[in-house]
Amino acid sequence: MPFLVRFASSTQDRDAAYALRRDVFELEQHIPRPLDRDAFDFSADHVVAFDRGGRCVGTGRVVRTDHRTCHIGRMAVAREARRSGVGAAMLESLERMARLRGIREVVVASQLGSEPFFHARGYRRDGDVFEDQGVPHVHMRKLLLVS
Repeated sequence: MPFLVRFASSTQDRDAAYALRRDVFELEQHIPRPLDRDAFDFSADHVVAFDRGGRCVGTGRVVRTDHRTCHIGRMAVAREARRSGVGAAMLESLERMARLRGIREVVVASQLGSEPFFHARGYRRDGDVFEDQGVPHVHMRKLLLVS
């Protein structure tokens, strides 16, 4: 599946990202909407992935938590685009953004089913499984190499 990942630079990009998050988190996973959107959406760097037809098929964000750490989250990929490389390309773009901002460590709160995805990309489990809105999660960390 051909796709393009880019920085969400317009209101239309963010609206497309929020709509995809709604589809994945609220409708598919039954996570209440108020818990999907938060104040960090306004200060985060977002990426979006669009397919050849201009449809948003992926999104994610990076939020700086202190001078050397950030949190990557709200990653969502449309059901029909999963396992096509969209998630990996978005994660790479988010990590690149973090490096450009001087970030040295990335933290994710991975859904348990996505742990192998993050592990394959250098993330390591940090702590025990916990539930967030009834969905098992695990914290994972990765040190970023300085380029």
